[in-house]
Parts: sequence; C-alpha cells; structure tokens
Amino acid sequence: MNNLSIAIVGGGASGLMCSIMLSRAGFKVCVYEKNTKIGRKILATGNGRCNISNQNVSLSNFNSTDIEFVKYPLSQFNYQKFQQFFEQLGLDLVTGENSRVYPMSLQASSVVDLLVYEAKRVGVEFILNTQIQLVKFENDKFILEYGKNQKEFTKVIIASGTNAMPKLGSSDSGYKFAKSFGHNIIKPFASLVQLKSDCIDTKSLSGVKIDSKVDLEINKEFSQSALGDVLFTVYGISGNAILDISREASYSLSIGSRVVVNLDIFPNISKDILISKLTKRLKNSNDKDKYFWLEGFIHKKLIKFVIDNCGIKKDKSKADELNRKDIMSLVYFMKNMKININDTKGFETAEVSAGGVDVSQVESKTMQSKLQKGLYFTGEVLDVDGQCGGYNLHWAWASGYVCANSIIGL
Repeated sequence: MNNLSIAIVGGGASGLMCSIMLSRAGFKVCVYEKNTKIGRKILATGNGRCNISNQNVSLSNFNSTDIEFVKYPLSQFNYQKFQQFFEQLGLDLVTGENSRVYPMSLQASSVVDLLVYEAKRVGVEFILNTQIQLVKFENDKFILEYGKNQKEFTKVIIASGTNAMPKLGSSDSGYKFAKSFGHNIIKPFASLVQLKSDCIDTKSLSGVKIDSKVDLEINKEFSQSALGDVLFTVYGISGNAILDISREASYSLSIGSRVVVNLDIFPNISKDILISKLTKRLKNSNDKDKYFWLEGFIHKKLIKFVIDNCGIKKDKSKADELNRKDIMSLVYFMKNMKININDTKGFETAEVSAGGVDVSQVESKTMQSKLQKGLYFTGEVLDVDGQCGGYNLHWAWASGYVCANSIIGL
C-alpha cells in the first residue's frame, strides 16, 4: 500500500475514474460525495441512456479560454483508450446517431453500477451524504473539514462538478475551494440549456417537435448554425439543435446582446420546390378553409401559427383567396421563422456549466494546481466544456485519467 492518502471531493465521472486508477495503483483513496448516491449526474445523461462518449472526439468539440489546455488530456485518453477502459469493466458499447456512444444496455445505471463495483473492488472508500465545507493546507498536509469532523490527506482532487442541475445535488463548492487557494474563476454560465422566448404566440406550439435548421443571430448578425430536432415548449424552445447553439446564445445574453433564433422548418426542401408544392396544393384546395388547406403538410399546431404570422391578410378565410404573393410570404416565413430569445432556463436545467477554474493556473499534463502543490482539479469544475454528444463525459474521463496517471507516475 502506497503511503500517500488521497481525498477526492465528488463522486461523479472524473472522481470515479481517478479513484479506480489510484486504488489499482495501491493508493489509499477516499471519495467524499454530498449526495446519498454516487454518479447521480451520470444517471441523468442521454435521457437515462447515458451518452458516455463519442467516437469522433477532437479538440473542435470543446470550449475553453485556453483550448490548448484540452489537447494533452484528449491525446492521452482518446476514444480507443476510453473503449478499452470500459470494456475491461464489462461494459459493452453501441454507437448511435452522430457517433454518440452508449452502453449496450441503454441504461445509465449500468455505467454507474460497474464503475462503483470496480471502485469498491479495488478498495476505494466512499463517504456519502457528506458535504465538505473547507479544504485547507497546513503543515504539509491538506485538511478537509465536514460537520464537526476533519481529516488529513497528502493530496486532494477537486472533482465536485458545477452548479448545473442542482436538483441532482450539484453545487459551486469546487469554485469556492479553488478561490481559497487563490485560483481565478472564469464566470460560469449555463450551457447545453433550453432557451426562453417572449414571443407569446409560440406558447400555442407547446409540444410540437420538428426537424429544423437553426441559425443563431446575435445583434442582427448570423453567428452559428445547427441541424436537428427543435421542440416548442411553454417557455420557448428546446431540442438537440437548440442545445447545440445554446452556449453562444447563453453567453451573448449574459453580456446584453440581442439574441434571435431563425428556424427553417423545411431544411431539406429548397424555396423553389416548396413554392411549387404549395402552388399545386392551392390548385387542389377545393374551397378549403385557409387553415385546413395545409392539413397533412405540416404539424396541425403549426398551421395557424405560420398563416397568422407570415403576412397573409386576416380577411382571407379560404385557400382559394390566396395568391402567389401569399405563397411567397408563407414560404419565406417557414424558411425564416424568427424567435426572439430573452433568457435561458439557467443552471436549473442546464446539462453543463461553461466557465470555471481558470486553466491557465492548472497544469494540463497533471491537472495539478500551479498555485498549490498536491491540489488537483478534474472534470467540469475546470473552464472546459464540450458540445452536446457525449463530449462532456469524455472530458471527465480524460481529465480524471491524466490526473491519476500523473500521481501514479510520481
């Protein structure tokens, strides 16, 4: 048994990775988790199926104030290393849309159960339902205080996550610990988050889900695009395509920019073909009501919304009364549906938090603090966040892997 005693604050993805590797190497490892269960956030990923990684992990899938920081961990723990690690645990993998990787069981609980089993098998001690209140360094030892207790350790790994999804027990305690050792915190903001709209009309579309091309407009300039499903809700819009552009939308809102989402609800049909299709439908309208005319062509809830908002005169009640100009207006609206965004759903529902511990003060090859020897940071607490698609969990595995290897190699 190695003489080093290591405390890991947080029993999430990166904390579990660290604990298993360090315990296998003979270190005494104690994981402190504020929740009553390990890996609660893992259990919620991929709608409970656990989008555990992605076959096409690259630097372009991540964001940070210093993106070079991410390069080394990704090179050390690429997809092949990930696959090898989890298959050795007994987890078979399947690949879904956009190279997203899931457990073959399609159950997030399989991932957590196998990780916890392995951690306990190799001797990791879990102390659950325990909130660490203070981390300090005195007389060449780290002291962790919780309740009326305190315990000494040789090294401490902060793997406590962020304040995204507090209902799962997450918090910003990691930022507080980092600050106590002099670390700068890049102001966090919600990412992979649903967007709110003050367009009252969109509330009538709640529940409508469509495939759409999404263009993000910041201060009247196009900024980012995505393609995928969009879900209308009582508060605004959600869906994979919205999550893909939400980071930039969230940041822009935080600095007071005007944010608009433009939807093309027929991304696979050109404007000219759409005009041709609608003109043909008009010829066969057979005295139909102007709303019923589009029945079977687009979602029922969308019909009234697009017709009432595209510029067609209100006094036209029959499809037969529509002319080519009306068709052009309708097509333009369906290919350029503008939704003003006034807020996000915030950390309450955000899958991840952007920002975090300033990576310029952390060694990328070890995850060790440059300000305090023996103090490490892994996972989401750092100023690194990934796109939607398994990248954030892969960062957790990769940063935990690099951290543990650096300690093992001492």
